[in-house]
Amino acid sequence: MKKIAFAFLTIVAITSCQKSKPAEEAQVTSSFETERANFFANLKAPAELASQLQATAAEFNPSLLSDPKNFGSYANDPVKAAANLGVYLSDLNYCVAYKQTANTQELFDAAHELSKAIGLEQGFLEFLSTRFHENIAQHDSVKAVVIALFEKATNNLKGTDREKLVGITMAGYQIENLHLGLGILQSYPKDMLPEDARAVILVPLFQSVLSQKSTIETNYAFLKAITDPTNPDKNPNYAYYATAFEELIGVYGKLKVDEKIANNQGLELMKDEVVVELSQKVDAIRSKVVSL
Repeated sequence: MKKIAFAFLTIVAITSCQKSKPAEEAQVTSSFETERANFFANLKAPAELASQLQATAAEFNPSLLSDPKNFGSYANDPVKAAANLGVYLSDLNYCVAYKQTANTQELFDAAHELSKAIGLEQGFLEFLSTRFHENIAQHDSVKAVVIALFEKATNNLKGTDREKLVGITMAGYQIENLHLGLGILQSYPKDMLPEDARAVILVPLFQSVLSQKSTIETNYAFLKAITDPTNPDKNPNYAYYATAFEELIGVYGKLKVDEKIANNQGLELMKDEVVVELSQKVDAIRSKVVSL
């Protein structure tokens, strides 16, 4: 009798596990689908921040760029390639906004190679490359090609087995956007204009940096949804990016960004010591991304 009872309990336990496992998987799948839809729906055209950088009248600063000659060191690792593709796309926007032809050409070629490395459609990439090099002197044409490359590197991977790399590409892209914006703010001359006039120019740029919080949160949710914490080798580096973005969001929280932007207190935020922590966190993540 005891043996029968034990056998019955064993069957019940196994059956319960079999029932709960599909339910858990369905919940995970549903969560991923929600975060994926939100992530792709919120991808934006890649020109806004670059235009604001130019509007500060700050001189073009090539030292802020990631070295395009390093693309070969990233190409053999899909995650590394995806992250640095995002970095190069951000730098491309910056160079296009300032009409820096030489830098633009080098960065486009690097981004083009990394696009191939993560498996984008070759025929379209070659078309873009030809169009880019034939119109390198035409600013609007170059800008259109960069936007097309951005869209190809993001939306066109949706629904494929490589769509998770888009989250990593956007992580690199957003970190580089922050790096450029904060870099301009920190290096902007303090003796070129009176303080009030300087604030008029820089506060909108800083508000743009701060307003990226919502986009970072969306990307973080997507990265978290594709990360398997029980098996980090399954998705190498995804866990790192998810954790890094979580910490970055925490720094934004200390700034009380939403509250102060709503109250038009951008200048106060620029003087906040936590801004230094924001810059340090961005630089730490970027160093990890661009490391060889």
